[in-house]
Amino acid sequence: MKRKIVSIVLSAAMAVSLTACGGASASSATAAGSSAAASESKESDGSESSAAGTTITVMASQDWVEDSEQELGKKFEEETGIHVDYEIVPADQYQDLLLTRLNSGEGPDIWGAQSGFALATTYNVTENAVDLSGESWASAYSEFSAEQTGVDGVNYGLTYYDTTTDYYMVYNKKLFEAAGITDVPKTFDELTADCDKLLESGVTPIYEPVADGWHQTMLWTASAQVLDKLDPGIIDKLNKNEAKFADNENMKTMLDQLNTLAQKGYFGDNYMSDEFANAESYMASGEFAICMLKPGAIASIVANDQNTAGYTEDDFGLFLLPILDNQYLNIHPTGPSRFIYSGSKNIDAAKKYLEYIVQKDNIQYLIDNASDVENLPIDMGQTPEYSKTTLDFLGSYDDAHSGMVLQDVVKYFNEQWMDISANLAAMFTGDMTSEEVLQAIDDERAQLAGAAGDSNWN
Repeated sequence: MKRKIVSIVLSAAMAVSLTACGGASASSATAAGSSAAASESKESDGSESSAAGTTITVMASQDWVEDSEQELGKKFEEETGIHVDYEIVPADQYQDLLLTRLNSGEGPDIWGAQSGFALATTYNVTENAVDLSGESWASAYSEFSAEQTGVDGVNYGLTYYDTTTDYYMVYNKKLFEAAGITDVPKTFDELTADCDKLLESGVTPIYEPVADGWHQTMLWTASAQVLDKLDPGIIDKLNKNEAKFADNENMKTMLDQLNTLAQKGYFGDNYMSDEFANAESYMASGEFAICMLKPGAIASIVANDQNTAGYTEDDFGLFLLPILDNQYLNIHPTGPSRFIYSGSKNIDAAKKYLEYIVQKDNIQYLIDNASDVENLPIDMGQTPEYSKTTLDFLGSYDDAHSGMVLQDVVKYFNEQWMDISANLAAMFTGDMTSEEVLQAIDDERAQLAGAAGDSNWN
């Protein structure tokens, strides 16, 4: 996708930021009030009455459903009589469990999946999901997201996740200064030198939560847009089966450099058991200096109880992880999305739920209350909460210095995300080599391509 995504995101964010100067963003009370008014209007003509008493199930992987969305689910029930049962599954079990249920004809009313290539193959979305192209919110839904949740021009999903930004390295400026670091690292050698200085100052350089089984792969993929810059055409060759991961020296170097970070102690002593849920607390405490997070997390770090040093938002900044000396901004228009199961007996109630959570005031409620959400890829007139740090950071990269993350451009990769994460963890502990990790990716890609009937693998 060669569209000017960075420019579009920045233009929209700045325009809304200027508008926001004239008034405060909606509060949770406003969200409840406006939504209730809309619901009362619908109830007056009886459109909701037939669904009252219904229970719908939303099945998702851990960290895909914000606490604030579950609060909206409670308000939805109060206003419509439709109960929402959130079934949250550990990340390393989710895909297998979901596919088992879909393939057995017992899918949940609403199921979650990462948007992108795998929808047409692994999830068979054209058979397992409902066409949402004609929903009332469809015209406000980002065209980039609709491409990722659609197949052959038909949209089957709703990305209810902030894809307007990605994960970047959030760092503590004061800890950097105390360690004698005067600028963010732009090469891998600079990164290791800075990490050594942080260790010498008594600070663990990087918080890396391996235990969740998904975060470590992002350290690779959020830097991998550099691959096509160094070797133009490599992505196309991978998708045509004209190149292999295991044969690519740049791929091997990237994994070896990630392993170096672990072996040098930059992740600390407990990274194999560290969890993503504790990232903000550890960053707030000053025990760790860096973590790959969404930029909106900075506000939550500052507000965290562990921030006894009195850090402010100005004390944190963003930089790109310079694996393979990457300095290209990662663009990631895909993300956790919602799909209505085609075999559901509650399709109308499920559609009402999606329509409810994308109402302007309810989107605003999510933005105001979810730390890693600064906006959503649907424009209902909400006020994004991009910080100056976010805008300045994004504004420092033009289209020539940005690129799509690996999982959004390479086929048969995202489907094996959890397996890749497990193999990276095995590499960190010495149980696999970088070559073996890459070969495992090639082997599974071949299996997935074969199942999809991809002629490039015949």
